[in-house]
Amino acid sequence: MSLKKVRFGLIGLGNIGTHHYGYFPELENGELTAICDVDETRFAKLKAPADFDHPPTDAAWEGPVATFSDYREMLDSGKVDAVIIGVPHVFHPEMAKEAFRRGIHVICEKPVAITSREAREINQAHVGSGVVFAAMFQMRTDPIYIKIKELLEDGTLGEIRRVNWIITKWFRTQSYYDSGGWRGNWTGEGGGVLMNQCPHNLDLFQWFFGLPKRLSSLVYLGKWHDITVEDDVSVLMELENGATASFITTTADTPGTNRLEIAAENGKLVLESGVLTFFRTAKPVQEILNTSKQGFYSASPEVVEIPVEARAHGHKYVTQNVINAILGKEELLSPGTEGLKSVQLANAMLLAGIKGHSVELPVSEDEFDQLLEKLRQDERQNAPAKAFDWDAYLHKLRGCS
Repeated sequence: MSLKKVRFGLIGLGNIGTHHYGYFPELENGELTAICDVDETRFAKLKAPADFDHPPTDAAWEGPVATFSDYREMLDSGKVDAVIIGVPHVFHPEMAKEAFRRGIHVICEKPVAITSREAREINQAHVGSGVVFAAMFQMRTDPIYIKIKELLEDGTLGEIRRVNWIITKWFRTQSYYDSGGWRGNWTGEGGGVLMNQCPHNLDLFQWFFGLPKRLSSLVYLGKWHDITVEDDVSVLMELENGATASFITTTADTPGTNRLEIAAENGKLVLESGVLTFFRTAKPVQEILNTSKQGFYSASPEVVEIPVEARAHGHKYVTQNVINAILGKEELLSPGTEGLKSVQLANAMLLAGIKGHSVELPVSEDEFDQLLEKLRQDERQNAPAKAFDWDAYLHKLRGCS
């Protein structure tokens, strides 16, 4: 039976879940028919948007939705055609696979999983399911990143020679990490800035340049915050064509920076402060290097501010794209299967920095899984106050002894 309107269930009503809840009245051919959270007190709070970090719009309150405390019951209810998974990422793989088994479409928040193995297993479970699987990489809807993708693909820049990305606009205070027991630890969150904040940037990096051949990194655990996971990372990579790339991020800089430099055959493209500028050289850079008689070449490049279409973007537009894809009207902007690549990047960066050696990609799943288990064991033994017990948490919420 072909759908005319896609019925959505929302799993998780934390900060991001309530944000998704708020925009549903603005979608075409999609409606919210069910919500699910293990903390049933959150259902009542939907009538008090001031309690949320991302208040839902008034329009979102209209119309009854079914409520569930067990996501499996929601999947089995017959009330949903698709789900948005907006819970802590340790639960993403299990929930996505359960939805696939039931023929239910999935939008999964980032990251799709904590480990490369789990992400790969999600992709394998999706094969043959016949459903749409998308990752919530909403930065792919940002016109400025779409323009960069176009310039890379249409030959304007020429072959990439070097990439530098400083992305430190992820400032988080200690109170942020203290706001949820699962934050900032290996047992609850499975990582820090690379796993929670930077999946968007890691997705864009691989979208633009592909996965690197190898990388090395400096990874600092709890350098600036009272946490056990990484909050300061610097990475050096070698891309497939031999170009080098650096990637620097932290949750401890304010004001933060988002500066992307792409040095290429025909000049340099720079994104900073929301402005995209192309410094176009008169001739290809390597030709100038090989043939110029000026030892200290001084010709100024042509400075071109690249026009970027001003249009709205964000989570809502990924969800609308998924609705259109389910209805056969559009291709997916952010296929969930590509979520594996950003997880591979994050795993490789952590592995290289913590183990102190360069790493080739794809990363060794066994080596990373062993590292993560050791980090979790050390956390439980040496910092028990920071470790998080999901089983105990869920039992408490459900009133179990």
